[in-house]
Amino acid sequence: MRPRRMRLTLPLGPLCLAALLAGATSARAQQSQRSYRIAGVVVDAGTGAPVPHAELLIPFRGEDTKAVAGDDGRFVFQGLAAAKYPLSAMAHGYVREGYQQHGAYTTGIAVGDGLDSEHLIFRLHRQAVITGSVTDEYGEPLRQAQIILLCFENGAGSPTPTDQARAMTDDLGAYRFPHLLPGKYYVAVSAHPWYAQTELNGGSAAAGSGFRPGGPNNASNLNPVFDVVYPVTFSPNATEGRTAEELILAAGETKQADIHVQAVSAVHLRLTNLPADENAPINFSASESLFGSLDEPVNIVSGQISPGEYEVAGLPPGDIVLEVTENGSQSKTSRTIKTNLRGSDSLDVTGRGATANVTGRVILQDQDESPEQGQVSLRSENNQSASTALHKDGTFSLPAVQSDSYKVFLGFPDGEEYIEKLSATGATAHGREVTIAGAGDVQLLITAREGEGELTGVAKLDGKPAPGVMVLLVPENGESLEGNSHLDQSDSDGTFSLAEIPPGKYRLMAIEDGWELERTNGSALQPYLEKGQPLEFSGNEKKNVVVEVQRLRK
Repeated sequence: MRPRRMRLTLPLGPLCLAALLAGATSARAQQSQRSYRIAGVVVDAGTGAPVPHAELLIPFRGEDTKAVAGDDGRFVFQGLAAAKYPLSAMAHGYVREGYQQHGAYTTGIAVGDGLDSEHLIFRLHRQAVITGSVTDEYGEPLRQAQIILLCFENGAGSPTPTDQARAMTDDLGAYRFPHLLPGKYYVAVSAHPWYAQTELNGGSAAAGSGFRPGGPNNASNLNPVFDVVYPVTFSPNATEGRTAEELILAAGETKQADIHVQAVSAVHLRLTNLPADENAPINFSASESLFGSLDEPVNIVSGQISPGEYEVAGLPPGDIVLEVTENGSQSKTSRTIKTNLRGSDSLDVTGRGATANVTGRVILQDQDESPEQGQVSLRSENNQSASTALHKDGTFSLPAVQSDSYKVFLGFPDGEEYIEKLSATGATAHGREVTIAGAGDVQLLITAREGEGELTGVAKLDGKPAPGVMVLLVPENGESLEGNSHLDQSDSDGTFSLAEIPPGKYRLMAIEDGWELERTNGSALQPYLEKGQPLEFSGNEKKNVVVEVQRLRK
C-alpha cells in the first residue's frame, strides 16, 4: 500500500483569490468564443452527382441561417456555437428535405469539440409530380373538389397508407401535387354533387335538429334524381381501396391520374333502440372507411323520428363508420358502428353489442392535482369511447358503455396522469386496459400518480457512434405496439432521446436502415426483440444507456 500524501492548505489572500477568479472567467470566455463549422456536399440521391446552388438552412440565434452550395455542391456554415442543429436543404427540381429524413424524423448535426460536422453528404431526391383532372357523370370538369393524396410514407412503419396532402381542383377540374418523394401513392376525390338535396324522408332537417315526421304515412316529396351523393372515388373510377390504382413514382417522374366520379343514390339509415332520455341529446357523425384505417368525413343530416328512433341521410354506399354520441349532463358516451351499406336500411343499435353501467373511483397518489379537475376516458381500437369528469371525491359514472376492450386514460389540465394500478369488478382488467364483455354493472378502481421517465443514450455500430439509425423502445410484453412505443432517430454523434415513458418493462432496439420495418407488427420485430436491451422504468426515472445497433435482416 502506498503511503498517503499530505496536502498543505494555506489561506488565500485577496490578490490570489482575484487572480484565480480572473483565470476561471478567462477560461469560460475562451470556451464561449470558440466557434465551429457545419460543412459538406449536396448530391443527387439517385446519381450521386453534385447539386449546384442548393439552399441549406439551420436555426441559429433565433432565426434561420442560410448557406448556398457552390457549383460543386459544397456548402459551409461558419461561426457556430457548440450545439445540435437540424439541417434542411432544397434546390430547383428537388424535394425539400431534412438531413437523412425518414418521415417526421431527421438526423441532427452535433457540433462541438471532437465531433466531425464538416464531411456531410446531403442526398436530395428529385421531385416527383402527380397531376390530373376530375370529371363528373356528365363529363364536365368537377370544380372545387377535394383531392386526397395517400402514400406509404417512408419511416411511417405502417402497412396502410397515410393522408399526406390535400388539394382543390381549379375551374377546369385540374389538380397537381408537386414536390413528392419516390414511393407508392393513391389519389382520391371527395366531393358533393352541386345539385344534390340531402333531406330526410319526412322533410328537410339539419343535423341534430330533432326533426319529427308527422307520422308513418308522411312520405317524402324528394325527387330521387336529387337525393344523390358522390362516394370517395380513387383514380381512375374505383370506389374501393382494393381496386384503386397504385401510382408507383420514381425520383423526378411525373404521372397523370385522372378521376371520373359517378353520382349514386344516397342511403337513408334508420337507427332504432337508441336511448330516449330527453336530457341526453344524441348527435351523429359519419365517415367513409378508406383502406380500413382512414376515415373521410361525410356530410349528413339527421333527425328524430320517435323516442329512441332516428334517421340519418346523405350516406354513400360502402364501408361506413357511424359515430353516435350521447351528451349527458355529467358524461359523454360515444359508440362507433361500422357497417357496410348497400342501400337504405334499418339498424337495431341494441344488436350492435351490449352496454354496461360503469362506475368507479380514482385515487391520486400525488397531491398536486385535485380530483374535480380531472377527467376519465375509455377508448377502444374500434373507436368506441366514453368520458366523464371526476367528482370531488374522485368518483365517476359512465352509463351505457359498449362491450369492447378499452384503454383507460386520466387527464388533468397539466396533462395525463400515469395509471399505476387498475382493478375491475364485473369486467377484466389487464395493465391499463379493461375488457367489458356484456351488459351489467362494472366497477373500476384506478390508482394514479405523476411519473414518466426519460431515456437518453448513444447508438453504436462496431464500437462507433451510428447516425441516422432507428431507435425504438417497445413494451416487453409486445402488446399495444402502436400506442405504447417510443421512437427516435439518432443524431450525427449517435445520440438519441426518448421522453414521456410510463413506468414498466421495455425492450430497446437500434436498427440500421430499419425505417421500412412494420414496427407495429410484433412478428416483424421479433428477430430484433430477442437482442433488444431490457429496461425498466419506475416513476420519474431518467436513464442514459449505450445500445448496440442491429443490422436489418433481409
